[in-house]
Amino acid sequence: MSDYKIQAKIAIASHLSDAQELLVLGMNLKAQREINYAKAILFKHPDTTKEVSEEELDDICRLVDKRLNS
Repeated sequence: MSDYKIQAKIAIASHLSDAQELLVLGMNLKAQREINYAKAILFKHPDTTKEVSEEELDDICRLVDKRLNS
């Protein structure tokens, strides 16, 4: 388990940057997944200056994936 934490806004920006790159490559479904990750983080942490653990971010992404695949 890692104690590494980053501000929620950095995680959101990272996922949106990934989405931009995926769109350039024509990988629209993967880009949409990255956007959904960013939205889920934002909805869970509206105060984007809050520090969030890597584990929590991974859990949020897994939940989004589970919802998309159900």
